[in-house]
Amino acid sequence: MTSPQPPIRAAIIGYGGSGKLSHADPMRERPEFEIRAVCDVSSAQREQAQKEQNCPVYESVDQLLEHAGELDLAVVVTRTDTHCQIVRDCLRAGLHVVVTKPWALNRAEADQMIEASIAADREIFPWMPMSWSPEYLMIQGLLQEETIGDVFLVRRQIASFWKRDDWQTRAEFGGGYLLNWGMHIVQPVLDLVPSPAIRVFGQMQQTVNPGDTEDNFLAAIEFENGTRGIAEYTQALEGLPSFMIQGTRGMIHSDGETLTVLKKDPGSDKSTERSAYPITGKRYGDELEIYADIAASLQSGKPMRATTRHAYYGTLVLDAIRESHQTRQTVAIPDCPIPDLPNDIPLFKSSGFAT
Repeated sequence: MTSPQPPIRAAIIGYGGSGKLSHADPMRERPEFEIRAVCDVSSAQREQAQKEQNCPVYESVDQLLEHAGELDLAVVVTRTDTHCQIVRDCLRAGLHVVVTKPWALNRAEADQMIEASIAADREIFPWMPMSWSPEYLMIQGLLQEETIGDVFLVRRQIASFWKRDDWQTRAEFGGGYLLNWGMHIVQPVLDLVPSPAIRVFGQMQQTVNPGDTEDNFLAAIEFENGTRGIAEYTQALEGLPSFMIQGTRGMIHSDGETLTVLKKDPGSDKSTERSAYPITGKRYGDELEIYADIAASLQSGKPMRATTRHAYYGTLVLDAIRESHQTRQTVAIPDCPIPDLPNDIPLFKSSGFAT
């Protein structure tokens, strides 16, 4: 009989709404984890964490890491511009790290974190919840079955119409909708196309929000196999389908609640076959499932659905979208091999991204 493994001793750095709801709450429901500490600069958040988690609380990361020997995992849920330094400090202290989206401001930060991960022989788990989205997984399965033939267009769009006035509207703090929504919008397009992106055209706008950074973006992505990808966040009262995928024998489109498959031979006069399937579960991924997979990766080496390599690829594309907007030119995606990382898997069999 196999003895149960000891729980993964975790610390949460940043106990705001996301730190509690997306990380602390699901970890408390998973027997594989034990929350041993919370760190937050806010005295009110520390008081709340102490009451809710019944664990030591710390004001600074330095104070927390004095007790790194009592921990296995740090969960970084802080402002975007702080991720790189905190993640590297935690890795150097011997901890594995979960880091919320976006994991890095840019490629330079991603490189620094990967270097620290390799040096420490510890894993980084970028928070990429769309890889657990039931909507995304249904589409992924249909594409693998070649349900609509050869795919030549993958479009992803999210629309909403509301104003926010917080650090996410300030460039100095790593704000802006491209970084904030990139893992939800751009990354699924990249992951659904089994070929590397080679160039991108990007355009961004600041419309209803205050601050100094974009609240709309649009990216047109060209893939090596000829597929076109379109990823868009727009301020609008109503939007397009959240996913629209066109192939040589049909289409998949989804509104987040119902996924519809339309099949038709373009050379035939026969009517279009239409099938609709309800989408159940959490639209942007179930945190309980994500933490179950993180535990399986740490305890038994099971590969993750969303790896550091995927996140790095996404960062290269987000950088190119921003550069394209700034230069008003199409920008090539650099073919940047990255070192092998623990439990990482290749993106493509015939690309430099896989080496």
